[in-house]
Amino acid sequence: MAMTKRGRILRDTSAGDGLVFVDGKQYTFRLEGMWQSGVAPKANMAVDVDFDDAGGVVALRTVSTSGLAGEQAAQALGAAQESAKQFAAEFQAKGLPVLQEYAKRIGYPVLGALLALIIGWFFLPAVSADLGFMGKNSVTFWQGLKFLNSGGMAAMGGGSTGIYGLLCFVSLLAVFLPQVWSHPRAAFGMAAPLALMLLVLIIAWSKMPDVPEGAEEFAAEMRKAVSLGFGTYLAFAAGIYLAWRGVRGARSQAR
Repeated sequence: MAMTKRGRILRDTSAGDGLVFVDGKQYTFRLEGMWQSGVAPKANMAVDVDFDDAGGVVALRTVSTSGLAGEQAAQALGAAQESAKQFAAEFQAKGLPVLQEYAKRIGYPVLGALLALIIGWFFLPAVSADLGFMGKNSVTFWQGLKFLNSGGMAAMGGGSTGIYGLLCFVSLLAVFLPQVWSHPRAAFGMAAPLALMLLVLIIAWSKMPDVPEGAEEFAAEMRKAVSLGFGTYLAFAAGIYLAWRGVRGARSQAR
């Protein structure tokens, strides 16, 4: 049965018959009557080779650039998919049990509370303000740290969280302190996120300007326009739970 296979030129026809390599075998071919492309065969050129029913070479032609590029892309994609499958298999065999062991040791409720805390701090609104004809606006806890550190710069999209941002990430890492330090007091590190939120609340309250005389009514209306967002409630609930777990852990280890 006639068929076409991919091959590669080993020797051109400048000094006699050419030589093509296909599926681990070498075949000779002639330029006249067998070569079906407008350019002469060259060594290392990719070609399509037609075979007759007896397995002899009957025709050769160059592979188009687009076809070769598509084939190379398909090979690269196949190699990437194979590597991904191998990585997934190795991770499932080795990495996943290790992660599961750590998760069990830390506790799924603690990890869940930590995830809720991160969502509440970085993705959900902590404070919302209804400014009437100017529309509604809200900020996350993380954006609030920018306001606290940079003031008006944060309102223009600039500024940084400064020391508050550093304390934010340190408090998140402190939740894992009992996993790396066996001292009973290490469990109190789980209360760090709640302590940070209370500290930020106290500092923000202390930085609020005094209401000028005669502007009490305006200030009251502004306070009505501002409300706590779901991020605040979620973060405080998660922080309280983590603090409770930390205190309970410290007490149990101290006994």
